[in-house]
Amino acid sequence: MTQTITIDYEPNEKQALFHASDADQLVYGGAKGGGKSCAIVMEALAYGIEYPGAKIYLFRETYDDLEANLISEMKAKWPSELYKYNESKHIATLYNGTKVMFRFISSKKDADRYQGRSMDFVGVDELTKFDKAWIQILLSCLRSPKGFPPRFRGTCNPGGRGHAWVKEDFVLGTNYGEKILIDPITGGKMQFIPASVYDNVVLMANDPNYVKRLEHLPENERRAFLHGDWDIFSGQYFTEWIREKHVIKPFEIPDHWRKWRAMDWGFNDNCSIGWYAVDEEGHVYKYRQLYVREMLASDIAKKVVELSQGEKIRYTVAGHDCWQKRGNDNAQGESIAETFAQNGVPLEKADISRIVGWQRLREYLKDAPDGEPWFVVFENCADTIRTIPMMIYDEKNVEDLDDSLEDHAVDETRYSLMSRPIKSKTAPSNETTIGKLKKQAIKKSKQHTKRLI
Repeated sequence: MTQTITIDYEPNEKQALFHASDADQLVYGGAKGGGKSCAIVMEALAYGIEYPGAKIYLFRETYDDLEANLISEMKAKWPSELYKYNESKHIATLYNGTKVMFRFISSKKDADRYQGRSMDFVGVDELTKFDKAWIQILLSCLRSPKGFPPRFRGTCNPGGRGHAWVKEDFVLGTNYGEKILIDPITGGKMQFIPASVYDNVVLMANDPNYVKRLEHLPENERRAFLHGDWDIFSGQYFTEWIREKHVIKPFEIPDHWRKWRAMDWGFNDNCSIGWYAVDEEGHVYKYRQLYVREMLASDIAKKVVELSQGEKIRYTVAGHDCWQKRGNDNAQGESIAETFAQNGVPLEKADISRIVGWQRLREYLKDAPDGEPWFVVFENCADTIRTIPMMIYDEKNVEDLDDSLEDHAVDETRYSLMSRPIKSKTAPSNETTIGKLKKQAIKKSKQHTKRLI
């Protein structure tokens, strides 16, 4: 006898688009309350029924998050006749042999545990809470020995440690969901479906006050959580940063401007070195950046000398770890500072004050009396431009930023501005007016810069 099983789920318009998509990688995101967690749980069920014996993995940051969101949605929406759930192993087994594993990842070490596994379907709820490196490990596991179509599904809100890469790869890459992006490496389809709380008709009917609460949030949170605005998000540390204002087209730095460098050392991690100049009014320009990884200190120093040919660099400040007698590539036990000095780049200890340093950077991001920011970055300094807006607050110390993120370029910028750059002297009367040159460069930048970070 055929048994009829009713699934109590009627997707809203955006959820229906999510379920209908054949994209290899799909992110469903935007405002809070868009029904995203429910959608990913139901998509996992649909995939599991269609492909018997599939291996499905659903991820959050912690088991508490899994229990509060995905597992609770599963228990509420999946008919009990379709599956059995092992509470201790966090595995749901469907009637046809498909297994749905509920798992957490809160670090790269957690992600590394899945290296080498085969996953038919990977779903990540709150994708913006995950580093890109963690997700790349999961994507490397996305393959189906049984010939099922591998699928990656993510849901998220703006904000969090992964905001910048999700925005770059899925939101901007698809023009905010208006087109399907073809991955240049895999040839697979990448799609983004924007969602807002107004799409969730069930929530709107059952809890109309939820929207009212979102509407009365502070401006930044309201823009992110109610409207799904990806250009600003809750938890963003440097809300003063505006790409259109702080990123300019490069121009030739006048010889009489004072120049210096700053470095945040790293070998296994990134090493960031920035070149800076200050004009007569006190505006600071970051005009060059070297951003490398797993490069010997001696080779970096030689590259710095090469890039600085013909320039008068007054000093180079660096973090205090450069004076430690460890972590250097030189077997004789020299410090990083000694190696740099021997190769033509003497270092000075930077003022590494964090809270005061971040405040100083905030002050420099403000406008000067002439209407232009005190601090601007040439558009060739890509890693500074990329990482400043992705910084978020430290949950344990709201005065500081989260130093577990990719903060090397930001630290190096802090060292630079804490060195208290002195204004350049007035240019000789026969030189080009610097103010005019600067305004021309910024005007061109605003004309050509169309993409915000």
